[in-house]
Amino acid sequence: MLTLTTPEGHRFTADTDVRLAGLWADAQLGPGWDTHLAPFDEHTVMNDMIDEIHAIQDGEIPGYTITTSH
Repeated sequence: MLTLTTPEGHRFTADTDVRLAGLWADAQLGPGWDTHLAPFDEHTVMNDMIDEIHAIQDGEIPGYTITTSH
């Protein structure tokens, strides 16, 4: 499991980086953010969120952490 912790102390937990990115997108953009998007646009947003998750894992975004548990 992956847990994303924000500087404000909010935590999001998922079993894959893709699912974690989905939770992060909901938190950043609001639930249903993808409702009226074309598939290509949804894919683009999710890729950006996954890149952000990976940047957090690499320590490139201060204040955010991702921990792994089994």
